[in-house]
Amino acid sequence: MEGKSMLKLSHVLAFLLLASLFQSLMARDLISDGIEVLQLPVENDGEFIFCPGKQSWPELVGKSAGYAKQVIEKENSIVHEVRLLFPGMVKPLNYVCGRVFLVVNFKLVVEVTPRMG
Repeated sequence: MEGKSMLKLSHVLAFLLLASLFQSLMARDLISDGIEVLQLPVENDGEFIFCPGKQSWPELVGKSAGYAKQVIEKENSIVHEVRLLFPGMVKPLNYVCGRVFLVVNFKLVVEVTPRMG
């Protein structure tokens, strides 16, 4: 029984090795054929940048929501939507370029660093 399990393990390892080689060869073929390859976002200070322009505004914590909205729209022209999130509200997990959430308290004061997303 032990010999059969070792044979199965060797088959699995051989398959994984061949699959990894095949994937890298395919990527090289696509690049050499002139086909565009999807570029992943560039990492900048630990954050992935999907949109151009400023991504976060830590200086707005403690400021009023109205003032924060004006500053965000002024500093990044890509922003098309600034939403308020009150305590207990859930922030959507999907990333949308041009959308910023302002987490505010009931006095409309920003409590968390606003970020693109």
